[in-house]
Amino acid sequence: MNHIVLAGIIRGAGMATSTDKPCCRATMAFEPLQDGQPSSVLELIAWGKAAEKLATPAAALTIVQGRLTLAPTGGREPTTIEVSSLFHASNGAATLNSISLVGRAGRDPEVRYFESGSVVANLTLAVNRGKDRDPDWFNLEIWGKQAQVAADYVRKGSLLGIIGAFKLDYWTDRSTGEQRFKPVVRVDRLELLGSKRDGEQGAPAPAPAAAPARRSRPAPAAPMWDGSGGVGDDIPF
Repeated sequence: MNHIVLAGIIRGAGMATSTDKPCCRATMAFEPLQDGQPSSVLELIAWGKAAEKLATPAAALTIVQGRLTLAPTGGREPTTIEVSSLFHASNGAATLNSISLVGRAGRDPEVRYFESGSVVANLTLAVNRGKDRDPDWFNLEIWGKQAQVAADYVRKGSLLGIIGAFKLDYWTDRSTGEQRFKPVVRVDRLELLGSKRDGEQGAPAPAPAAAPARRSRPAPAAPMWDGSGGVGDDIPF
């Protein structure tokens, strides 16, 4: 499962002339999740009636729905929404940013504990695109109680369902001075989708009751998040 709903401003929409079916490409600027960050830009591609609608000029906000496809090179290529439907909203419409994914953890979570009591878990999620197609890899950022659940129960190969918001984290490469970005999904809801295969892989089964109590243990010296995006990990399917 891979479904995103995002609101933003369409720029530079143009119909492709070398395809049998109507095809339109455009860019969308959307608001960042954190204050102080610049607006982020994604590429859009649409086919058929959705392409014709995308190509229609509109100054107002546009809300698009579709599949988010990530480039596997850590920010050197565009991140694209394959648009299935869209509609033009009023300028006063509320901002929308929601993504739902179902996939398998590409590695064990990297967990960090802070003196304030906060905890964050980072991991990658591989979302299957179908037979003979490489999966999409997503960087997940999980905070709070759900981060602790991920630390206790999620292992490489675990089947997960998540609902969250999409963002692009920007930084400057120290060696080249180039601006880079990393696509990230900030997880609002984490579901452990246990299966027989998960049991065979040794992933712990989720507790049948409420979220597990926090373990009493010193903070582990987990490695800092390196922005690799899971590229090169074994595909956990």
